[in-house]
Amino acid sequence: MIQQETQHYPTKRIVQELQSHQLTWLEIDKQAFEHNIAQYKKIVHPTLLAIVVKSNAYGHGMHQIAALAEENSNVDYLCTASLSEAISLRQHAIKKPILVLSILDDTLEQAFIHSIDIVVYSLQQALELKKIGTRLQKKINVHIKIDTGLSRLGILHEVAVDFVKQLNTLSHLNIKGIFTHFAQSEKENQTFTDLQIERFNQIIESLEKEKIYIPLKHSSCSAAITANAKSHFTMARAGIGIYGLWSSSENKKLTEKTNSLFSLKPVLTWKTKIIQIKEVPAGSSVGYDRTYITKKISRIATLPLGYWDGYDRKLSNKGFVYINNHRAQIVGRIAMNLMMVDITNITTGVGDEVIVLGKYDLISADDLAKNCETINYEFVTRINPLLPRIIKY
Repeated sequence: MIQQETQHYPTKRIVQELQSHQLTWLEIDKQAFEHNIAQYKKIVHPTLLAIVVKSNAYGHGMHQIAALAEENSNVDYLCTASLSEAISLRQHAIKKPILVLSILDDTLEQAFIHSIDIVVYSLQQALELKKIGTRLQKKINVHIKIDTGLSRLGILHEVAVDFVKQLNTLSHLNIKGIFTHFAQSEKENQTFTDLQIERFNQIIESLEKEKIYIPLKHSSCSAAITANAKSHFTMARAGIGIYGLWSSSENKKLTEKTNSLFSLKPVLTWKTKIIQIKEVPAGSSVGYDRTYITKKISRIATLPLGYWDGYDRKLSNKGFVYINNHRAQIVGRIAMNLMMVDITNITTGVGDEVIVLGKYDLISADDLAKNCETINYEFVTRINPLLPRIIKY
């Protein structure tokens, strides 16, 4: 129910208040998601395609995205950052193969119980898996992570062959995969990526001379899939790209040169609703610290959205939203749960839908990230996981 209240100030202030439930939500475009998957599969075919759903599927909703992937025949594997993420997927009826890429933050027995592929980057991990497998009388698939130049997780490439040979002698471990990750594949200059691929290839060739054949060899991320065909091997991992976001402007330009028909469609739209509208006098301060002062009589709309929801405070006084296809500027400091926009020149009312991230100028994930001096990965992954993610068919 909408109530209108008139109060008398130096100029008249009109207040509308939304009495119904305040809503902020994210819409996940199924058709856009399937389009992006098909684009990557077309490039890597017949190589297997794994999609990365870590960190709440880059903010898009891990369970929602995994459910779409489960139905998609182009998706062969799902990749998580952590074991706890993988277990959660199994508990939500995801049957496709799952690989944990980095963090073993739950009991390893759960990986055996739920048939989850596990990353290995130390002998201690491998011995623990062997011990559990012996007790459970069950094998587990492992993927050995090789550090070819990122200097993050992984066995250094110089000692990788000996490490794999050692693991190959352990019972109850099935070496299903071997993989690496690139340091700068999103750059136009592929020199260092080529070096990493060369190091990875040398390890594979040395192992095969020792009669050690590993089925899944994977190195490519979204950027490398489109920029460097040598990275595909027998499985490719697509992350940010399946959500319709480019890893960098350089990668986009390079892809346009080499794969002119390739395209991505953003999957995520972030929406909220107006909960109050006020008409305030000229000279009124808006928000904490009085960082915005109205120059004329203004209509100010309040939205139930703030930095708790993951909308960056850096967008205070310089970000925009869209209401009824019109752009409205954010005014005043973005607060924890609320923010204000100037709707003086927009015909709208309490309860109307507001788009805060979507397919409009200045509010794409790239635009918002640039405005906050960060990357699109960070902006979308920081969207509060408690907000509803709704699949739009």
